Parts: sequence; C-alpha cells; structure tokens
Amino acid sequence: MPERNFDLILIGATGFTGSRAVQYLSDHAPKNLKWGIAARNPEKIKNVADRHNIDEDRCFIVDTTIREQVEAVAQKTRIILTTVGPFSLYGEEVIAACARLGTHYLDITGEVGFIKQMKEKYNQLAQNSGAAIIPFSGFDSIPAELAAFSLSRRFPQTPQKLDIRAHYSISGGFNGGTIATMLNKFESGEYKKMGNPRLLMDGKKQKVHPSDRNNFLGYDRTLQQWSVPFIMSGINSKVVYKTAEWMAAQGKPYAKSISYSEHMNLGPWYNPIPFIVISLFLITLQLLGSKKWFRSLIKKFAPGPGEGPSEDQIENGFFKLQAFATDQDGKARSIRISYPGDPGNKSTIFFLCESALLLAKQHSFAKKGFLTPVSAFEDLLLNHLKANGLRIESRDKVEV
Repeated sequence: MPERNFDLILIGATGFTGSRAVQYLSDHAPKNLKWGIAARNPEKIKNVADRHNIDEDRCFIVDTTIREQVEAVAQKTRIILTTVGPFSLYGEEVIAACARLGTHYLDITGEVGFIKQMKEKYNQLAQNSGAAIIPFSGFDSIPAELAAFSLSRRFPQTPQKLDIRAHYSISGGFNGGTIATMLNKFESGEYKKMGNPRLLMDGKKQKVHPSDRNNFLGYDRTLQQWSVPFIMSGINSKVVYKTAEWMAAQGKPYAKSISYSEHMNLGPWYNPIPFIVISLFLITLQLLGSKKWFRSLIKKFAPGPGEGPSEDQIENGFFKLQAFATDQDGKARSIRISYPGDPGNKSTIFFLCESALLLAKQHSFAKKGFLTPVSAFEDLLLNHLKANGLRIESRDKVEV
C-alpha cells in the first residue's frame, strides 16, 4: 500500500457544510498536521483552495459514488472526514474504502438505518484492517452522547434503572443538505425503522425501557417552558443506547436498564405561538412525510444543496442542552452543555473537526470497527471538546 502522506482529508469541501469545515481546519488545525480537501467539481474545489491558500497538491477530485476515485484518496491518508450527504446516497463507497484500507472515518450523519446496514456489510472488514468507523460525529449525536455518558457516572453505584431526559433550546436554521437528508429518510423508507429503539444494538443484555415522557407535548411545569419532542430524538436515542451497550460490554455500564428522551423548549407560558407552530409542523411531517407531493412541496420552498442560513444567523445562533438523569430511587443529577453558533451549521462543524483533530493526535489508535463518538474516545472526547470551547456544567442536587 502506498505511504500515507496525509493525516486527514476532508471530502465534500465545496458544499455548504464542507466549506465551513475547511475554514475551521484552516483556523484550528495544528501547523504540523498534513491535511487536504476533496470534492467532485474541479472548478469549485479550486475556488475553495484559493480562498484558503491550499496548495494544489492538497486537493483531490472525488466522486463519492465511484469506488476507484474514493480508494485513491482513502489510501493517501490516516483519516477521512466527510460531509457529503445524504449518506445513504453518497456515503457507502467512502465507508467501504476506509474499512478495506484501514483508514479511520468520521461523518455527521443522522441516518441510523443506513449505518446499521453499513455495519452489517463492512464491520468485519474494518476490524481486520484496523479502521475506526465513527459516524454521528456532528450535532447528531455528540451532545446527546456526552450528556448520557457524563450523567451515568454521577451516581455512586450503577443504577438498576436510569431515566435520562434532555431538553434543547436552539436558535439557527437549516441548510439544503440537512433538508435533503430528512426527506431522503422518507423516500428511502428508513423512517419506518425509527420506531425500534434497539436499531443500532447487537444483543439484548443491555435493557432499554420506554420513557414516560417520550412523546410529551405541552407545558412543562418543572422547566416552565412549552415543550415538544425534539426532532432528532429518534436518532440520538439510538446512538445513546448503542453506546450504553458498548460500555456495558467493557464493564462500564450506564445502568442495568436505561431510557433516553429528547425535548425542545419553546418559550414561557405567556407565548405559546412557537409551540403551536412547531407542533403543527411535527404533526404534519409525521402524517405527510411519506407523500411524494408533500416532499416536492418542501423542496420547492426549502434551501437547496449548497444553500443555508446567512452568516449572521449562523454566528448568532446557539444550542443549550439541559439534561436530567433520575435513578430508581429518585436520586437526580443534571448537566448543561452549550456552544455558541447555529447547531446545524456551526456546532456540527466544531464537533466533526475537533473529533478528527483528536483522532489525528492518536498515532496508534487501538479501537476498530464501527463505533459511536463516545465509545471511540470516552473521556478523551469530553475533555478535548471542553478544552476547545464546549461549555459543560454539572449539578448533583436537582429537582425534576
């Protein structure tokens, strides 16, 4: 195999999200890190390279659906990170190449069913080659992962039963890639699998019990906020459960039985308008998402590929996550996690790029096969992100 001259290569560098990842790496990658960019369009990648003073020998033309092109890049680097979605349409050849060639892989997907299929097809190859395949390394699903991981360890003994409830407050917008991925879940039929909480899990030793607030929609008197189910809950819960299963297999169990639910805070009692609007949107999406005419209507008015919020919207956005964990005896712990900037267009870049930079520091990475972000890095991820701008606060005495 040719010598790997690069530490990491970013695929998708000309897209809305990918170009922001290029900017982040330009600003934050260590000077001694050898990294490059890849995309399908030669003219667009030249424009990106010119903006960021990236030499031509660090640029690669790759169509992610063509095996030979993907392998040619994957064998040049230790790590591939990719922002090219929907991943069920454009991701398989990248995962397959990394699994075959022993190249570590990170992405920002939330396509749980797709990753389940990829694991069934390529996990043994990755195990044999030593590749660490780490999807879900963006806003889906690192905040959820860190919250559950941190809370599970704040009890003096491993709980018999642990209920984790996460509440998000967010400000930001959608980009065209996120919209395309959401619609593709309906087009591909993946949405039909999302009712299975054990979708990513391999066995039955780790117990999962339903949350009694999973579908709560109304006024939360404890938080004094209107609340709806968070749109990413079906994704993030499955990643959390997979990590809980993995940790239990390592002798570090979260709990004998666990539940995890996510909710979105929408303002105080005297302003129910955001609650009404978002509730109607979620109900409409659930009822009509499978209809082709409805998806066509959304595509007509939503941002297209390569489009997204304005720079002001991205920079002035935020996410704040407050999560509560309660054990079988009613003992409770809480954690707050936040990061400035639009979660889908700034925070997700922070999580992806910093995870990749953390992996690049590990000159000999022992873990291999398909992993979640926390099962890949555990405390290393928590400490690294906190050191680079993620705000995390924990409390032991809370009311829930």
